[in-house]
Amino acid sequence: DFGWKVTLETAPLPDGRSKKSVRVHRCDSAHIIAFKTKETILMLREFRAFYGEYIWMLPSGKADKEMDMLEAARRELREETGFDARQLEYYCNGNLSDSVSITNHIFVAHDLFENPLEQDHDELMEVHEMTLDEALKHVLESHKVHLVSAYALLRYMKERA
Repeated sequence: DFGWKVTLETAPLPDGRSKKSVRVHRCDSAHIIAFKTKETILMLREFRAFYGEYIWMLPSGKADKEMDMLEAARRELREETGFDARQLEYYCNGNLSDSVSITNHIFVAHDLFENPLEQDHDELMEVHEMTLDEALKHVLESHKVHLVSAYALLRYMKERA
């Protein structure tokens, strides 16, 4: 089943009626805004085989190896960038659709240090250091936009930068 489940579900509406919908379930994902310096973050330029092209995105991945989202974020950061963080904090979350039951958990990392884990054998990515503005520009100019990265960067820049 590869961790995916498709179900037909019924949910109540406030007026007493109900809504039926096909819903897709999978484990949640972790996404990290990882500050290398006070002004720069780490971004990935990853080849997405089913798109046939590279896209720009935050370090991200499925929480399929652990139950704790903080642990998943730390593992993904180490696998994808080669860095760990002395300070890794939960920031926010988002969902792409109510018909796709996957929550995207977004973290912010500071005080990075080298501590790599081996990358997955089927991933092809480059790690780049850049400002938040440069990161957002790259994400939004990708032919296929990684929506969670766009949301995370836009929200962070609006609230904190």
